[in-house]
Amino acid sequence: MKRSIRILFATSLLFIGFLSCKKVADAIFQGLDANVPDVQITIPIIPLVSPSEISLGSYSYNFNLDSIVKAKTAGVFGANAVRFIKIKQIVISITNPDPLNNLANFESARMTIQSNTNNNPVEFFKQTFPDTFATTFTFTPTNSTELFEYLKGTTITYNIFGKNRRITTKQLNMVVSTTLAVK
Repeated sequence: MKRSIRILFATSLLFIGFLSCKKVADAIFQGLDANVPDVQITIPIIPLVSPSEISLGSYSYNFNLDSIVKAKTAGVFGANAVRFIKIKQIVISITNPDPLNNLANFESARMTIQSNTNNNPVEFFKQTFPDTFATTFTFTPTNSTELFEYLKGTTITYNIFGKNRRITTKQLNMVVSTTLAVK
């Protein structure tokens, strides 16, 4: 009987200790910014103005949340310390613009994300562009989609869509840089 009470007491202490450690880790781990690999897409010549959006391409890459968190925290924390991931900033750049071919050619763009652990695409970026010459557009969301369930995966896929307001006369090289807020 005494042995059963001791085992129950020891198990309770371990459980309480684990919960306390999690609370301590939550208090210490204040979050970090993580840059994901840049998406580089070549947009083909678009000879017609479409009445609806068109696919501008897909981009897949390998992702390891645990490694990113460990690298940014000198190995102190891993993915188990993360509670949520949201977009902090997206920068869209055209690297070969000219006066007739730049971001102003596009009325809007949107991006979805999916992964090998959650293949149901979710929209995490949607923006209308001004009709003025621009090579770069920076988007800082006020309320971002929760991405943690997607970024638990090891293969992440972006799908990029756009609606053009004018034709393009050459291929455009687009780079999408994303910074995540990991907490």
